Amino acid sequence: MPRLTEATKAARRTQIIEAAITCFLERGYTNTSMSDIIKTSGLSSGSIYSHFSGKEDILTTAINERLENVKKLYAALPEGAGPQDILEIIYTNQMVNENFSAMLRIRLESLHAPEIARATANVMPLLQGIIVKTLTPWATEQLSVLHEINPDPAQRTPEQEELIADYARDTADAFMMVFQGYLLRSFFGNPEEKDHLYRVALALLPE
Repeated sequence: MPRLTEATKAARRTQIIEAAITCFLERGYTNTSMSDIIKTSGLSSGSIYSHFSGKEDILTTAINERLENVKKLYAALPEGAGPQDILEIIYTNQMVNENFSAMLRIRLESLHAPEIARATANVMPLLQGIIVKTLTPWATEQLSVLHEINPDPAQRTPEQEELIADYARDTADAFMMVFQGYLLRSFFGNPEEKDHLYRVALALLPE
């Protein structure tokens, strides 16, 4: 049997992950068996187990890959992007909406599925770290305008650097609460409300 190319291996892994996510959303993580994933993927059990040890491994990989996609999305933002800028850009990003919907449904099972709790334990801290990094240049500019810090990095005191870090972190937390609240409200609301809810969320964030 010819060896699979790296591109083929990557495509197979994606095929397996997408099949697993489909099963998790349709049946729930707890009620999904490896047989369900094998059947949905259209691949052999040997092919799947050559890539993953089981469904927890698949779930963990799926979450990590989605976090990598989020990192790339934020990394593509212009330096100095503020909370409103970020919300405007990701508002129309289908990947973000689909990921939130999928992860919300799966996360709801974590109370009786320790595997999900383990797989998702670091999601929020990692997301916060990504957003803090993105907002730090914006926070620096805001505090410079307010004369809270020295605009010259070489002249800043440790206390001023700490002020920047605190402001970026607090704003990131506020952004996450507003954005996730918007997505949650949109998830349970009517599709016609989405634009209105977005404008409400935008108004709650600093420019």
